[in-house]
Amino acid sequence: MSPTLLSLLLLGANPQVAPELVDVAALDSRFLLDIRYATTDNFFGQKVYPEARCLLRPFAADKVLKAQAWLDKNHPGLRLLFKDCYRPDPIQHVLWDAVKGTKKARYVANPHTRTGSIHSYGAAVDLTLADADGKEMDMGTPYDHLGRLAEPRHEEEYLRSKKLSKKQVRQRRILRAAMVKGGGFRIIRNEWWHFNADSSKVIRNKYKRLSVPFSAVPRASGAAD
Repeated sequence: MSPTLLSLLLLGANPQVAPELVDVAALDSRFLLDIRYATTDNFFGQKVYPEARCLLRPFAADKVLKAQAWLDKNHPGLRLLFKDCYRPDPIQHVLWDAVKGTKKARYVANPHTRTGSIHSYGAAVDLTLADADGKEMDMGTPYDHLGRLAEPRHEEEYLRSKKLSKKQVRQRRILRAAMVKGGGFRIIRNEWWHFNADSSKVIRNKYKRLSVPFSAVPRASGAAD
């Protein structure tokens, strides 16, 4: 393990407090976590989170609850399954360094820009849908698939060519409706799983990027890794 990654993993031992973040798992017992950066099963191929947590700013967490409420009303039994939430800014630098100068760079926010990644503000979430039994629903590509097939703007094209099925597109649209109509999130053009809690400009002007560790937020009672 590189010294940089080791130092980032040790962020989990930092005792500082982060009242600006809340533990999403504490908000609804139906929420499911599959935090890929807490494993090696991600496009990066390395574990860069010390534990599997979904932390968000309170206003973003409230919107997630509204999205689940929309599902309860319109598609009873469906649940939100979280893949990534708050991402400490130092870890965004590690991800960027791994892809800069490659084709993958278009899918990773450059932390050296004015905005950086909205994940580092605690105001973005990557997620999908699961059924009542907790089974992940088929969206046509895996989470973090870096390619056109994952981009919402090309769905009609791939539907016509049958590279995406009607069911897969319909399930993507249910996720988007829950997050946008129900929760008030905003989509991005190149990832079906990514949603911002407001415009990048509003978030950047109102909040700061965070570097606090996951351990700064008390774990939800009874929550597991």
